[in-house]
Amino acid sequence: MKRSHRPDRTHRRKGDSRDRTWNVTAWRVTASWDSRPDRPAVRTTSDRRARDRMVREWVADGAYVIVEEAEGYGWRTLREVNGPELAAAVAAERAAREEAEAAARDARHRADYDRQVRVHQAAAEHDDLAALMCRPPVARQATGQSTARHVTGAQR
Repeated sequence: MKRSHRPDRTHRRKGDSRDRTWNVTAWRVTASWDSRPDRPAVRTTSDRRARDRMVREWVADGAYVIVEEAEGYGWRTLREVNGPELAAAVAAERAAREEAEAAARDARHRADYDRQVRVHQAAAEHDDLAALMCRPPVARQATGQSTARHVTGAQR
């Protein structure tokens, strides 16, 4: 045993007051489906990208997903994703977008059709005016009757 040269002073290190748990970066992903509620899928990973990929795939499959993070000696819930509800919202949003696109497409077709009708009407009117300008003038009096300008002596 080693003896101290100063027996009146004994050095004791203070206890560390910080958390002594491991530096664990692990996630647990739990997915359950309505078709099989008694058999949930549970995966534990320390890879963040793998965690996110699992969540995306299971939500796309229509699962209710719970993501938990390791916290010392237990798990802390980070987020819960309701797959069927999210899928219904995405489907409704897609349907609304397709409906808006269809309405815009119909409006464009209607505008193109109206423009073509106006062009044809203008061309027809132009052709009518051109035909009218090609006709010789008709002799008229102020009364609007179509008569000759002079009358020969035999017709008086």
